[in-house]
Amino acid sequence: MPANIYVYCPAVKDGLGRADLEEAMEEFFGAAAEDCGAGSGKDGFHLDYELEDGEDPYAWADRLKPFLARIGVRPGSTFDVFPDGWEPGQEWRRVEVFGEDRRRTDRPGK
Repeated sequence: MPANIYVYCPAVKDGLGRADLEEAMEEFFGAAAEDCGAGSGKDGFHLDYELEDGEDPYAWADRLKPFLARIGVRPGSTFDVFPDGWEPGQEWRRVEVFGEDRRRTDRPGK
């Protein structure tokens, strides 16, 4: 499994909508990542990205947090970072755009 970054935005009125965020993320990642999925529901939406081989997901995460805050993502937005080859039980990272940044080993989910 390649390195992945999954961005989650809650269903609130303030902040960027899905289409605007998708466009901004495409510019942010350039050729370093590919859109590999997205979805919407009553709780909000998510955008999924697969990093190209050799890209450091944690370095991208360090740049992504201030980028998302600067462009005005919705309050409560988060993103999860999974390194190349990640399997359950291994370390991953949950970043709250306007809050904590934690490395975790528990099962991903809300």
